[in-house]
Amino acid sequence: MTAPPGEGGEGVPRAGDAGERAGGGAADLGVEPGTVLDGPCDLGLATARVGRTVHYLRTVDSTSNRLKALALEGAAVGTVVLADEQTGGRGRSGRTWFSPDRMGVWMSVLLESGASAERLAPLSVAAAVSVADALRELTGLDVRVKWPNDLLVGGRKLGGLLVESMQTAGERVVSAVLGIGLNVGLSEDDLPAELAGAATSLQLARHRPVARLDVLRATLLALEQCFERYEREGIAGFRERWRELSSTLGRKVAVTPRAANTPQEQGADGERLDQRATGVVTDLAESGALVIQDETGATREIWFGDISLRHTGTG
Repeated sequence: MTAPPGEGGEGVPRAGDAGERAGGGAADLGVEPGTVLDGPCDLGLATARVGRTVHYLRTVDSTSNRLKALALEGAAVGTVVLADEQTGGRGRSGRTWFSPDRMGVWMSVLLESGASAERLAPLSVAAAVSVADALRELTGLDVRVKWPNDLLVGGRKLGGLLVESMQTAGERVVSAVLGIGLNVGLSEDDLPAELAGAATSLQLARHRPVARLDVLRATLLALEQCFERYEREGIAGFRERWRELSSTLGRKVAVTPRAANTPQEQGADGERLDQRATGVVTDLAESGALVIQDETGATREIWFGDISLRHTGTG
């Protein structure tokens, strides 16, 4: 992966109160949607390449869809599409991502790669670790990582990331898009019934408004530094921190299969591999897969699936 240089090491500011940003509200970015922005100048980004160009939209079906179209038109690596609202945001397995107006950071970043699909696949794990650390520093919250790419606070989902290959040349990925959704200003009343008790936001967890602009700045800086390190070290550079931030390490989980859509999820003839399993999470493999030990002591690597905690009866 060609990574943006890790410049702009100004550190991450602590989250500001509502009203500290231009325009007064914690949701305000200080610029008008429907514009193409110079991220460092217009948004105060401390990045060198990621967010150098930001397409800021009022509403869009999916930031990743829009960014893929821009890439085909020649958009530069590091280009960001940011929206106040998504009407068709995507999570893993094609699920809809709830992205209401000005309530979060909904965006996608264009990546360049020369890596194999296997090397690119664990990037979402590395990015989740990096963004979790940035949000911990920004807000003081105990943000945790749920394999492979979810961010949790208090056991409730705060956000998620998704890497999608866009162009391939043989077995190598030419370009890819990383989409990210972070719940910032949602209240309990904003959550639909199906997400009540399962999702949270920075505002809910912190019990005070958090400036969306601060979250945007911290997240893009963390991603730029993540991409640079990932190019040098791969997932190995993030495994130890993943162990420290994991919400499931050492706990018993059940893995529920989902639709296969990556090379690791398919057998030699393209059939979906059965990744159903129950066991204790023991590690993150060098490949980025989740390592689970079953009741017989045997271990296996899990490449895909939905992870849920299983109670052991020990409290």
